[in-house]
Amino acid sequence: MQLIHPDKPFFKGNLHMHTTNSDGVLSLQAAEERYLALGYDFIAITDHRKRTCDTHWRENMLVLAGIELDYTLPSQVVHLIGVGVDADVVQGGVLPPDPQSAVNRINAGGGLAILAHPAWSLNTPETIMGLQGLAAAEIYNGVSAPPFSGDRADSANLLDVAAANGCVLNTVGADDSHYYRGEEGGAFIRVQADELNEQSLLAAIRQGRYHASCGPEIHSLRLEEGRVHVTCSPVTHIVFLSNAVWTPERNLTGPGLTQGSYTVTTGGHYPEKWVRVVLIDSQGRKAWSNPIIL
Repeated sequence: MQLIHPDKPFFKGNLHMHTTNSDGVLSLQAAEERYLALGYDFIAITDHRKRTCDTHWRENMLVLAGIELDYTLPSQVVHLIGVGVDADVVQGGVLPPDPQSAVNRINAGGGLAILAHPAWSLNTPETIMGLQGLAAAEIYNGVSAPPFSGDRADSANLLDVAAANGCVLNTVGADDSHYYRGEEGGAFIRVQADELNEQSLLAAIRQGRYHASCGPEIHSLRLEEGRVHVTCSPVTHIVFLSNAVWTPERNLTGPGLTQGSYTVTTGGHYPEKWVRVVLIDSQGRKAWSNPIIL
């Protein structure tokens, strides 16, 4: 089963960012220009509680309509990103009353519902598991790290706990740009879509044909006869994480690694139900595959 194809092109994108239409410091036009200069193929404008723009092109970069909906619960908040949403996501100025209603409304309008920065939000595994219909969750959120926030950018451990308890979500990396002081361009997804348009991108993301990254690139990924095979840009660690607490040979370490393989454990105390590939380069930057369901 080929999950990421070595011979198909990738489109690079950011699915979470803000403008002066909510709490960002750049106008829509200036924010678009910033990502255009960084060489992005697509972005989503996700202002808080506002659908700032329709989907449109900015030169050769696709700009997707989006929104961020936020809710305060006891001891935590829930922020939800809607990507590719239609105007009905805010019905007559009335927002969905609760997180599940928000997910439902995003999905009803043909969009993608993504759980934003669950570690920053102090979400519990129970909260994550209780949300039905999510397309993905943010495994890394750039602005949730110093100097912009506390050190809660990486949600991988939390999402692995949820996955180990049956809630296996695909994952995205996103900048959540507000300040445009270096957080932009730090986290992204690379999507293997058939074409660079809204319909094709959303379909590819729904199908998991992408990976999240802060730098390293996955070039190919496949599951074949009980082994996971990955090729990638040069990294120092290739890690195969799963629902199993421990398995042998799940870590490969060395300078300039560009490929690795892992044998799935199907018996014993730790039968594996899913595997996630994590790459770590010499600068400590990571990339994450979506969970491979076994």
